[in-house]
Amino acid sequence: MRDTHCDYSGDRDEALVAYLYDDIDPAARALFDAHLTTCAACRDELSGLAGVRARLGRWLPPERQPAAASRSSPATSHQSPATRRTWWREIPAWAQAAAALLFLGVAAGIANFDARYDSSGLSVRTGWSKRAESAVPAPVRGPETNAPWRSDIAALEQRLRAEIGRSNNAGTTLASVATRPDRPAAALDAETLGRVRSLIGDSERRQQRELALRVAEIMRDVNAQRQADLVKIDRSLGLMQNNAGMEVLKQRELLNYVLRTSQRQR
Repeated sequence: MRDTHCDYSGDRDEALVAYLYDDIDPAARALFDAHLTTCAACRDELSGLAGVRARLGRWLPPERQPAAASRSSPATSHQSPATRRTWWREIPAWAQAAAALLFLGVAAGIANFDARYDSSGLSVRTGWSKRAESAVPAPVRGPETNAPWRSDIAALEQRLRAEIGRSNNAGTTLASVATRPDRPAAALDAETLGRVRSLIGDSERRQQRELALRVAEIMRDVNAQRQADLVKIDRSLGLMQNNAGMEVLKQRELLNYVLRTSQRQR
């Protein structure tokens, strides 16, 4: 009967694994070689581990068989993996892109998405629809005579037309004065200067009126804000006075209470 007792002084399992995978320093390897010559148990276990390592190195995972292969014909079961590719993988990329665009076009044609927003509201239609034989114009909505902003637009339009008319008249007057050949140059210069001064005066008066109007509006806004601020200040002062009065009343009541208490103690 073989002796299975091992008297190795170090970690026996770690030494066996390191010796098997050649992951041990030369000094420890020489020491373990000397131990193997006298220990049958370590030799047997090392040979067993080497055999397991060799079998694991020769082992290959089995090929996976698809479930549909059992129902396929014998002719198709022996095809190589390269021939089992799906048919759409073999189509060129440009053909796949063309097919996708065609599919999108057909889908859009079938859906026939039509969205309109008119006086009757928002309408959305899908599916095939018959085109009208003659285009029917959409009803034109009449102008809203009761809109409040139309009067403002009309007034602004009149003002712009008046300003443009005055500018055109001034330009026409200057041009006519400059092109009169029957007057001397001094008279033309004096008349032109007078008209220019008149136009400048009119422009200054308009600007002064506009400035006065703007200043009046600003002063009105300032006065309104001032009145609002005064009201707020008055309310704040009233609240402060009320609070101060309440505090004075509390102090008086406290003082009276102290006086009454001191008189009772006497």
